[in-house]
Amino acid sequence: MRHTCRGTINLATANITVEDSCNFIISNGGAQTYHLKASSEVERQRWVTALELAKAKAVKMLEESDDSGDESVSQTDKTELQSTLRTLSSKVEDLSTCNDLIAKHGTALQRSLSELESLRLPADSTEKIKQVNERATLFRITSNAMINACRDFLLLAQTHSKKWQKSLQHERDQRIRLEETLEQLAKQHNHLERAFRGATVLPAGAAGSGGSAKDPCCSAKGDLSDEDDDNEFFDAPEIITVPESMGHKRTGSNISGTSSDISLDEQVRSGSPDP
Repeated sequence: MRHTCRGTINLATANITVEDSCNFIISNGGAQTYHLKASSEVERQRWVTALELAKAKAVKMLEESDDSGDESVSQTDKTELQSTLRTLSSKVEDLSTCNDLIAKHGTALQRSLSELESLRLPADSTEKIKQVNERATLFRITSNAMINACRDFLLLAQTHSKKWQKSLQHERDQRIRLEETLEQLAKQHNHLERAFRGATVLPAGAAGSGGSAKDPCCSAKGDLSDEDDDNEFFDAPEIITVPESMGHKRTGSNISGTSSDISLDEQVRSGSPDP
């Protein structure tokens, strides 16, 4: 116990011993000693069994309190699991204690039976038979305590095993869904990456093809302009006949029309064959 007051027994460090058929002693490290007496041996054994179970629980609680003092406070979601584990551990300790008690009482019962077989005097047979019966009763009580502890452990394990199974199945389903989601995201990422690469390559190709298509057009236009210039330089001269009545009318080239007419007439006469 955490607090100490008058009459308190620290079962974690207590030593329980049986003195005779009805008396038993509880000592606490030599500082305190309690002599207790039961009305019968059966009642004494009930007390001893209960105290042994309580001692085992006290030792377990003391160990857990020492461990919890060194560690930080657990999270809220782990409280239920830790409580269940502590309960299971306590039940296992109860089973271990009951097993030890059964072994001890079984040895005492066998010793009593051996003494009963070695009896020779009929007068002692009644007392020994009574002792054997009491030992058998104690063994039955301890066995029943162990059976009850086993039943509690089994029920607790069955109840929480279903919860644990559901929890594990839920975690497994979540893990599978997470893996499927990650796989889909990876596929979508690869698809988007390929689409982005295709979108960045197409404009560059289109720009290159547009430039190459533009150059022939420009060259063609340049050729046409050159041809136009050549045509302007190599146009055939027009023959204009100016009548004499127009007089000296100047053309755009500042050449007298009469002189041009005369020169053209001379060229025509010189070019025409003689009759």
